[in-house]
Amino acid sequence: LKLYQLSKPDLSERFHAILLDEGQDVNPVIADLVKTQRIRKVTVGDPHQQIYRFRGAEDALNSDWMAGAERHYLTQSFRFGPAVAHVANIILFYKGETRKLQGLGPNTLVKRTLPEDLPHRTFIHRTVTGVIENALFLVAIKPKIFWVGGIDSYSLRDLEDLYMFSRNRNKEVQNRKLLRDYRDFSQYVEIAEVSQDTEMLRSIKIIAAYPDLPERIQTLRARSVDNELDATITLTTGHKAKGLEWDFVSLYDDFSADPLSPDIDRGRRDDELNLLYVAVTRGMKILALNSMVISIMQRYVDARTSPTQPQKSPA
Repeated sequence: LKLYQLSKPDLSERFHAILLDEGQDVNPVIADLVKTQRIRKVTVGDPHQQIYRFRGAEDALNSDWMAGAERHYLTQSFRFGPAVAHVANIILFYKGETRKLQGLGPNTLVKRTLPEDLPHRTFIHRTVTGVIENALFLVAIKPKIFWVGGIDSYSLRDLEDLYMFSRNRNKEVQNRKLLRDYRDFSQYVEIAEVSQDTEMLRSIKIIAAYPDLPERIQTLRARSVDNELDATITLTTGHKAKGLEWDFVSLYDDFSADPLSPDIDRGRRDDELNLLYVAVTRGMKILALNSMVISIMQRYVDARTSPTQPQKSPA
């Protein structure tokens, strides 16, 4: 692809227009290919669903080469009802969005927890380690688990390596980089505590909670299914959930970065708000909120009812 970009192709020789999807998260190589063309460009996307900035993605919707474009806005969704739209609009309020999202689908219920007797439920997590932590907890009810993206994309082997490392069973560690980067497990713990790295700290917590971790992971693999229609539980991260939808969705409590904290920079704030926005708009029938979203909603209510607070977006 890079070689093709460097060849500076002229697509006008074969095409009259370029249609670019997911314009808010464009690979820089693709972005350059599109912007250099001399034919009509149509870009579709949602800047509030830009969640891959951490790996270098660009927002073509707000790029210089799309500055003169004719713009149209789609603010209606038939996936969910007004209650989910209300939650989403509160999140978007803190990004300065003034156009209201309308939920024209079924009357989706918004709760703190999902009912116990559901035939299937989906958990959306902030981190890969959060997915594993939740899976290890849920395995006791003997579920059939579908992992969005496949179980091998959730770094279970890395967690097993860390477990072996913590038991001084270094010969069983497959990822030799772990042995090169850390003198021993105590140094790993020390660095995790100093850096407050959430993934590292959660991994340490898991290892401490499950002394039989390898056996539990083996059970998880045995309880996994390849077809989601066969599953009773679906596990995913917010990033993998983008573009998907489920009847019953619960947000896991590992969204630890507070996007409204005064100490967070604007770029990271928007990244975290975007990910929450994507997560809350996946549910079609029932959405169970986590403590972070509930906190954001409560602060929104407090700001709107307090006479000392400004009644406008902090954008």
